Amino acid sequence: MEKKLGSFSVRKVGNSTALTVPSKARVKPGQRFELIQKDNSTLIYKAIDSNPWFNGEYDNIDFKKEIEKVGNPDTMQVGKENIPW
Repeated sequence: MEKKLGSFSVRKVGNSTALTVPSKARVKPGQRFELIQKDNSTLIYKAIDSNPWFNGEYDNIDFKKEIEKVGNPDTMQVGKENIPW
């Protein structure tokens, strides 16, 4: 599904140029994209970073609370049952 989000002008930012991404595109700051240029000068930006550690998906998780629920695998004694022989 495609939807047109508007029309935008390139602007100068330092030594680079930039295209504005409207908020309705729901792009998060820091999200990564690859840029593909077609033969007809069409530019296509594709999201490439689906890693939740970097894309902000885990920003609001309380990991201490999660460890309380499931336990900490670093301190579990699986395989170290301490059986006297």
